[in-house]
This record gives sequence, structure tokens and C-alpha cells, in this order.
Amino acid sequence: MNHTASLHRRLSTWLTLFALLFILAPAVQALDAQFRHAVFYQPGKNPYVETYLAVNSRSVHFVKFGPNKLQGAIQITISFEKNDSIVLYDKYVLKSPEIDTNGNLDFSFIDLQRFSLTPGTYYMELLIRDQYDTTNTAKASGNIVLKALGQQVEFSDVLLARGIQKSTLAGKLTKSGLDIIPRPSFFYNTGQDTLWYYAELYGTKHLADSVFIVRAMLQYGNEQVVDKCSKFYRFSRKEVNIIADAFLIDEVPSGNYTLKLELMDASGKVLSTKKQEIQRLNSRIAFDEQKMRALKTTMSFVEGMSEAQLRDHIASMRPISEIFEREYADNLLKQKAVDIELLKKYMLSFWERRDKVNPDKAWAAYYARVRETIELFSSKIMRGYETERGRVYLQYGQPNSRTQVTNEPSAYPYEIWWYYEYKGQRNIRFVFYNPDMITNDYQLLHSEALGEPYDPQWRLILFSRTTAFRDVDEQMNRGHFGSYLEENFRNQ
Repeated sequence: MNHTASLHRRLSTWLTLFALLFILAPAVQALDAQFRHAVFYQPGKNPYVETYLAVNSRSVHFVKFGPNKLQGAIQITISFEKNDSIVLYDKYVLKSPEIDTNGNLDFSFIDLQRFSLTPGTYYMELLIRDQYDTTNTAKASGNIVLKALGQQVEFSDVLLARGIQKSTLAGKLTKSGLDIIPRPSFFYNTGQDTLWYYAELYGTKHLADSVFIVRAMLQYGNEQVVDKCSKFYRFSRKEVNIIADAFLIDEVPSGNYTLKLELMDASGKVLSTKKQEIQRLNSRIAFDEQKMRALKTTMSFVEGMSEAQLRDHIASMRPISEIFEREYADNLLKQKAVDIELLKKYMLSFWERRDKVNPDKAWAAYYARVRETIELFSSKIMRGYETERGRVYLQYGQPNSRTQVTNEPSAYPYEIWWYYEYKGQRNIRFVFYNPDMITNDYQLLHSEALGEPYDPQWRLILFSRTTAFRDVDEQMNRGHFGSYLEENFRNQ
């Protein structure tokens, strides 16, 4: 193994973010960490990989330092492998800022690294481990391609940022004369209304035209451009051109979007592109009922649906509905006599809010998943999408890992679902169990996802089939012969 950590300049920093009145609790969830990387080039030098890691303090075990201070620490291991040999390896500890024991702070601490590598294809692996709870881990891995730049025009990867401003004093987060706070997450929640982006463009000095245009745009659906989210930049030939700007996305509704950069010559021909996917949740944008009632449903995918079909379909959409949609639909479905045309208009408007260009295609893709829940999770009295597992399956998607245990000694039948990433959260797990042991109706016992039931005594409840517990402060099971619960929970 070639230890060459000294070849790169470590740029580690932590930043206190979001004072949101959070009280540190003794029960610690799995590491909630967002990790991203971006590839940049340097004319006449090797390209480099920039890595961004943000660790949520809520998922870290803090220990006491001194009479009134707490601190957490994360062990980070990162390696790059090429042709079955590790060519770059580093291991270090990232410490959080010291926190007052009485402080009500919720923050993330951020790590930024740069690794210079020769062109080629690399397998990168990152492992992070809580220094004070070594069972609490997270990891990321994947292939990275570094090109030999040559004379072709090429964009760097797009770096999403929490903020960009001109630098007055060069520091650890300075790039191209700008101070850039990286944003490892591509998920923009309600209230996160500014989409900052940074990219570099190389090789334009080789273009025939002395002046060219770069367009930045936010797209959804079939490459339809979001209103007010398109900008043009006029550049002249240069070794490296910088694109650093922001879109205001306060009026952008929930959905999946693509941030796209295009290089165009004087004739409008596209010479190079770069894309970055983002997710948006904007619960402030409710649907306009008057606008919905004005919709024409003829020649649309809802035209031939019966009332029974519409009621069933609208009920199945509940797991992915916003709060205002859920309330409206619930009131609509409670009515014994309802205008079938209103049901059609609601369903059409629901899918047009998600894909204006192809609402029928968006519905078809979702309905395929609904049918999967019916096949997998239906019980004698509930359709698949009405069950807890069906709801999670539709809301969060198919889990990256699903462990099913039906015959563990002393435990109720249970399942553990693991999602590597969902809307900015990483390493979230769901524990379902079947307390009646007869039906196929598994209940959601515990989850680490925001907004889901979190029960520190879930292990005890799972084993309460044979072992009663009375200590309200007890959280871990006392050990059961033949149990692989912890292995199933930690090592999926």
C-alpha cells in the first residue's frame, strides 16, 4: 500500500450551521453524513478530486471534556484504487467544535479535501466511523474518471454551495478568488431558497470564435426550463473560465430537477454540457383549486377512468402527497357522492404538478410501484399501499437493502430496510415487525428518518414476545441465544 497522504494539501474545516434549538439527547442514531465529490482540472498539471463531507451532529456521540464541554470526533478513511492497487490513502480524525453542555445547538461539521491524481479510472472508497461509538459507521464508494484534458473544451463537475462570495483573505475554502462553502447534499428543503453553483470551463482558448456563450438553467420533466431559472454568460477565450452564481428557487415546487450548463458557439451550436441532479421540497406552494377546476380532462390519461378506479388511485397517491394535497384528497374521498369530473381533475392536477410535460408517464411509473406493493405487502384486510411497508416503499422507494427474519429465537418476525440516501439524509433504516405473527401486516416499529417514529426501546419491544421488560430507561436487549439482530441492523 502506497501511503502518499503527504502529496496533497489537507483542507479540513468545520463550520457551525443552523442554530435550530436542538437539545443533545443520549440516544444516538446512525451517522447522518452527506458525501459528494467533484473533479477539477489544472492546465499543465494533474487533475484533482475535491471531496465534501458534512456530518450532522445529531448522529454523533459526544463525550464530556472538562466540566462544561462536549465534543464529538469522526475517524475518516479514504482511498483511491487503480488497477487493483491503492495509489492514494489517508486516515485522519475530524473533530467537532467544543459545545457547551447546556447549549441548544444543531450543527454540521464539514470536511473538504483535495487529491491530485494522474488521469485514469479510480475506485474511491470512503469510510467514516464515530470515534466514541465504533459501531456507528457510514461509507460511500464508486468509480471516478479523470480525463487527460488535451485541447477539447470541458466543464468541471458542478459544485453545489451553501454560499459564494468574493474572498478578501485566501483561506481553506477559497477557490478562484471566491470563498465557497460546499454543499454535499443535493436536497433543498422548504426554506432553502437559494441554489448556489460553481463550475469551471476549460479549453476555450482553442475555440475558433473569440466570444462564446454559457447558459445555466434549471430543468424538469422533458428538459423544460423552470421559470426565472435561466441565465446566459458571455465569455472570451481563456484557459479557465469561472461560472459562479445562484438561482432563487423560492417559487420552484417540489420535484426532481436538473441543473444544466451548456457551452454554445456564436451560431448557437452546443459544444459541451454538464448536468447536476437536485431534489426540491417546497411545502409552501399549494395547488390552486380554482385553476384545478378549470382543467380539461378530455384527451388526458384520466378521461376513461371510473369513479371506483379514481378513488383507488387517489388513495394510493397518499404516501407521496404533500400535506395540503393529503388533506384535500382525504376530504374529497370522504364524500359518498362526489362529482367524478372533480376526481379526474384532482388526479390530473396532482401529476401535472410533478411533470407538466408528461403527467401520464409520471403516473404510469408510480402506478407500477403501487402494483408492486399490492403484490408484496397486501393483507386480508388492507391493500399493499395502505400498509406501513407499502407506504414506506412508495414514499422512499425500493430500499437498497432489505433483511427479512421470520424465525429468530424470542423475537417477533421482523424486517430491516436500509436506504443509503434519501432527500439529504444518509444511512436511514426502518424496522418493521409482525406482532400477531399470522397476517402479513407488519407494523413500523422504529426508524431513523426524519419525521418517522423513533423508539429507543425498539429492541426490547421486538423481543417482548418472550421477555417482558420493566425498566423504562433500558434500551438494549439483554442478549438472546441465536440472535443476529445487531448484525442485521449494523451490517447490511
